[in-house]
Amino acid sequence: MRIPLLFFTLATLPPFAVAEEDSFQLGIVEVNGGANQTLDVDKEVISAEDISRYNRNDVASALNLLPGVSIQNLGQRNERLIFIRGFNSRQVPLFMDGIPVYVPYDGNVDLNRFTTFDIGQIDVSKGNASVMYGPNTLGGSINLISRRPTKVLEADLKVGMGMDSRFDDNYYQTALNIGSNQGWGYIQGGFSFLDRQFWRLSEDFSLTAYEDGGIRENSGNTDYKGSVKVGITPNDTDEYAVGFNTQKGEKDTPPYTGTDRSVQTRYWRWPYWDKESVFFVSRTQFADVHTVKLRAYHDTFKNGLMSFDNPNYNSITRPYAFDSQYNDYTFGAGLEYINTWFDQHELKLGFSYKQDVHREFDNRNTPDYVNTRPKSPEERSADEYFSYAIEDSYTPTDALRFVVGASYERQHRLQAENWTGTSMQTFPLSNKDAYNAQGAAYYEWFKDFVIHASLAHKTRFPTIKDRYSFRLGTALPSPDLQAEKALNYEIGFDGKAWGMLDYGSALFFNQIDSAIEEVTLDSNFCQSQGLNARCFQQQNIGEQENLGIELFATASIDEQWRLHANYTWLDRNNITNPDILPLDTIKHKVFASVEYQPLKYLRLLASAEYNSARFSDTIGARVAGDFVVANLKATFPVRDDFNAEFGVNNVADENYAYQEGFPEQGRNYFANLNLRY
Repeated sequence: MRIPLLFFTLATLPPFAVAEEDSFQLGIVEVNGGANQTLDVDKEVISAEDISRYNRNDVASALNLLPGVSIQNLGQRNERLIFIRGFNSRQVPLFMDGIPVYVPYDGNVDLNRFTTFDIGQIDVSKGNASVMYGPNTLGGSINLISRRPTKVLEADLKVGMGMDSRFDDNYYQTALNIGSNQGWGYIQGGFSFLDRQFWRLSEDFSLTAYEDGGIRENSGNTDYKGSVKVGITPNDTDEYAVGFNTQKGEKDTPPYTGTDRSVQTRYWRWPYWDKESVFFVSRTQFADVHTVKLRAYHDTFKNGLMSFDNPNYNSITRPYAFDSQYNDYTFGAGLEYINTWFDQHELKLGFSYKQDVHREFDNRNTPDYVNTRPKSPEERSADEYFSYAIEDSYTPTDALRFVVGASYERQHRLQAENWTGTSMQTFPLSNKDAYNAQGAAYYEWFKDFVIHASLAHKTRFPTIKDRYSFRLGTALPSPDLQAEKALNYEIGFDGKAWGMLDYGSALFFNQIDSAIEEVTLDSNFCQSQGLNARCFQQQNIGEQENLGIELFATASIDEQWRLHANYTWLDRNNITNPDILPLDTIKHKVFASVEYQPLKYLRLLASAEYNSARFSDTIGARVAGDFVVANLKATFPVRDDFNAEFGVNNVADENYAYQEGFPEQGRNYFANLNLRY
């Protein structure tokens, strides 16, 4: 067990960072009224300034800046997810401008595929997410807020490259954002390209049967992202916007390199990972006290996954090999009515509808590789969701605010199919409903010191994949899975002192009932069901508890120095069955850094993160050890509208992993040029 190294961070804003007013306000869900904005402490905001400062090019690494957040790596799928206070990505859904964007099939989304170049801010709610988000916010919510131009013409360009520990170039990126605001309306567009040809392991990595060290096997990825948004602002209160987002990517999946012989090595590649969204959002105000907000969207998700026979990635002939294609889509709408007729009250009524459709089939031959498997019929599964919500924000004095909310949610299970190889299997269907209620209080005890407390009863319906997937012969379906329920408690404080210090703390306790977890099954039973010797099942394992504390402090000592550190302690326990160990979460996390500006044209940043060990299965056979990773960066602000950045990540070339058997990148270097108009 290593002792965490304490570094500190500076909160000074880097050149060309996006200001908070540049964020798309229509996309923000949790907006509380009242003159005293210091009481709005129920969500945490990651600004574009912080994202740029720490060079967090994907959403997962940006979220990892916060206390209470830890990264999860689904190594067999090469998917980057997160935990928030012990809740996984299915329990803390992702939104973009208030619109759900997670994959219909499993409720997850690979956060590495979501780049941050066009994001204005990220809103994170922990445990007490507004009922206006709709269903399934068991442990909170993540909302990516896009940009909105404020000037007649504005643009920024970023170009960069990366090198591995031997200075071989392996990474290129380009991002362009351009916008115009004419007063009566605006247009915002963006494009980004990111290509990683490969990455190199730490020199401390010991070779295994499937990995000889050096360049990580099958470790490339490419991502394109484009967006355009057009808005009309006929007056100071009303706004109407339509938008289109597209993401196109491909990625490889490095093979398992661990010591557990029961884990099957997979030779996987994703030839395409594509997502498109069309949306409309609006805000209309009547008679000063009535406001109506509308969201409508259609979202498509298509990907291909090829499982090969061998590390040459040239044939699909064995029983476990396949060429699977997903063609999913989601559509829905939400209506929100806001009333400020009554003094000191802001009343909200909300309704949302969403339908998730999953379609997949196994492909036949293509000229690029040998495939002896016949094309299968298309499997189709579908769910739909309804949510009815009410929320009231009551501010009796400038120093006190109460927010209470309640919702009724319903899941209709419309269809569930599975192709057995000879016939189409249909699963039993049922409908589920749930009630949610929550309340929070904020009190400014003295100037710039706010204490807050909240209690929320939340639910999450199991996804299509939770209930019906065989996981390629590694899982037993669970059609009768029940909804997870949670009671989320929190008490904490946030304050400012001496004009130079921001600090805060939160104590949280989550009591989860009917918790869903991947339970590893007996190998003899697995084989009797025609599954792999190591298999699992998604089960309602009973009662689970999460207890933890978060601490943070930022000190602006002078114009040259600012310091920051945050710490998280998390204890997860399965009360019903203590022998089932918590998956992928850490007990201790420290993030900290220091920034120093000795000269006008030089800014230095050092940061480090400590993670304690974590279990990669529920029986404790696989463990990812604790680690410390440190980073360095130098910024040269040549002009007000131009700067250059150089840095090194994983300075000590630490050999570490978020999941046992899937090591992360060793020491690597980067260089960026940033231009803004």
